[in-house]
Amino acid sequence: MQPDNLGAITQLFLERLDVGWTFLLLLTRHVIFMMVVPGIGGGPGGITIRYPAAVVLSFAAFNIKTIVPVPIDMGIMAAQAASEVLLGGVIGMIPIMIVSGAQMAGHIASGTMGLNGAQMVDPTTQTQLSDLAKFYSDISVLIFLLVGGHYAAVMQLSGLNSTIIPGSFVLSAGGLKALIDQSAAIFYLGCMIAAPAIVALLLTNFVLAIISKAVPTVNLFIISFPLTITVGLGITTLSLPEVMHFLVDHFNRLENLLSVTLG
Repeated sequence: MQPDNLGAITQLFLERLDVGWTFLLLLTRHVIFMMVVPGIGGGPGGITIRYPAAVVLSFAAFNIKTIVPVPIDMGIMAAQAASEVLLGGVIGMIPIMIVSGAQMAGHIASGTMGLNGAQMVDPTTQTQLSDLAKFYSDISVLIFLLVGGHYAAVMQLSGLNSTIIPGSFVLSAGGLKALIDQSAAIFYLGCMIAAPAIVALLLTNFVLAIISKAVPTVNLFIISFPLTITVGLGITTLSLPEVMHFLVDHFNRLENLLSVTLG
């Protein structure tokens, strides 16, 4: 949308209710997206970022050719608004599922190392996370932004790649399957990212068990705790470049995944 067209759209809002209703549907779609997508104005402080951005994106996505008439039935009106909520939520949920997979990896690794006692608050979801889960979460959000995942999501959301008539989105069977597959991939991502630390700690515990049999006088309770933390954090640091490549690969597939989900 060109800047010189903004005044014309404002005049249309005053003269035609269908134009205002169409813009309201687009605004609903973008507000829900901004509330869900990771890394864009998360937390209470992000309100000053999210909602102005939603208004700007709604103007950018506005298309005179896709104006929706104002329904005379309240049921149809509610259904169209729910359709926009679903569209914005689905597009925002897919990248956050990848971030959740990274968080799960941190939970798994922290539990194996015995670090679950220290908790931090994630500003995006307002939930408590272990230190390692928060670290993986921040890394995945940074990668999502660096590879331009938010651009791909906004392009799909605004319908710039294809025409999406406001209030007409319905999640197809193929889109529902893709969404379910992506939710199942949370566990796959968590296990793959945490695998180096888990395997290293398993071998460490195996060695400690052999030592306890060979030298029964050794106090393993004092030795095992700092040793498992040292080994776990060391392996996590060494595997970090590969973890980042793994996350980059998944976020690079985001555009295709969104296209399949939207049908």
